[in-house]
Amino acid sequence: MKRIFLSLLVVFSLQQIFCEPYLGICSLLNKDDKNATFESAGASTKRNMVEANAIQSLFYSLFYTGIEGINDDKPLIQKENKTYTNGFFNEQAKYSFYVVQSEPQDKITKIGNELHATYTITIRLSKLIADLKMNKVYYDSSNPKQMSASDVSNASGMVLPSIIVVPYKKPGEGSYADILANDYDRRVAVSTVQQGFQDINVKTIDLQSKINAANRVAQFDKNANAGQGNDRMLLQTSGADVFVEVDIEKDIDASGSRVNLMLKAYETATGNLLANEVATTNRRYKSVSSDVLCQYTVKDNLDSFLKKILKEFAPANGTKVSLSVSIDGNSSVTFNTPMGTHNYSLRNIITQWVRKNAYEGKYQSPNIVDEFMHFDYIAIPPVDQDGLKMDASQFSFYLEQYLKETEKINCSVRLEGNKIMVIIYD
Repeated sequence: MKRIFLSLLVVFSLQQIFCEPYLGICSLLNKDDKNATFESAGASTKRNMVEANAIQSLFYSLFYTGIEGINDDKPLIQKENKTYTNGFFNEQAKYSFYVVQSEPQDKITKIGNELHATYTITIRLSKLIADLKMNKVYYDSSNPKQMSASDVSNASGMVLPSIIVVPYKKPGEGSYADILANDYDRRVAVSTVQQGFQDINVKTIDLQSKINAANRVAQFDKNANAGQGNDRMLLQTSGADVFVEVDIEKDIDASGSRVNLMLKAYETATGNLLANEVATTNRRYKSVSSDVLCQYTVKDNLDSFLKKILKEFAPANGTKVSLSVSIDGNSSVTFNTPMGTHNYSLRNIITQWVRKNAYEGKYQSPNIVDEFMHFDYIAIPPVDQDGLKMDASQFSFYLEQYLKETEKINCSVRLEGNKIMVIIYD
């Protein structure tokens, strides 16, 4: 026989009701314009608290994870307001106002150290949604989807940067290869963030494939000290405009699990910080794995993180490449040797070309030692002289063309990602 739910406060000990984890096993049975009836499982170490736990679990699922058949399967909460929502899960028991009735489906059974039971729960869903809207926390899935960062970029003609996702390296820690091989949580975090970028149509470059390729040509050393330098070379030759560093922190207690993802984006050519964000999941039942929690975090936060990257990595700033010029060991020239059609020094010939061809004159002044000249970054124009998209390959071709055809300087040019390497043979 059904019984009307009046108030759990007169039955249960309030200080203990609200410390139990939520199973999150909830499903919709039926609904009309005003009410909805659900099936929800509850668990507690106290028999008289199992029902309260099932009800709270239902509201938690509605708010934060979504239930199929409600709000297009999306969570009801868009923007957290803890002053409002916490009242559903603490001694205020706000949920009691919305519950019409609660009826057990089966007897309470003991599983391990906990007591479990499933309940049929009817709530005033239309009233709940109205109150969520009034408190400005409701996610209205019927409204047109807000344009994502990649949508906005495509609409404006902006070319999204390519991204490589790497694990955070602690001081003195080994190479990226070591971390991916030995740290499951960071490996999961890297993979999940990479997939998140792919899901919003951002070109990603896979770190593991770059490590494998480097190993095949014996360019990558797993030695910790060498790894520090080689990891930087790996990034510079990856072809990625931006590298995103990911760290993960797990937080597990009696009430459930959550993860914090620390994201930092850097411009590959310069190492300049573009954006950073700490993304945190809501706490979920303790059996939820870290990879699932990472997926929740990425889904909720990656688009806003990308917007921060785009704000700094804008077309107006120019895509950046690095340039290294070295003199062949068999050559007798130096960077001070007069060369070319007008007998200017080699250093001036190259610097002046960079000055004239860098986008809006943006480049880092070169560092020059005996037989080596290096520009940390050069901003290249968005388009070439034919009106086509400029990239590192085309920019390096123009430099090679100038040195050989205009200045009559014998050279070779090699490109690795956004790193241009020139060898002078004269």
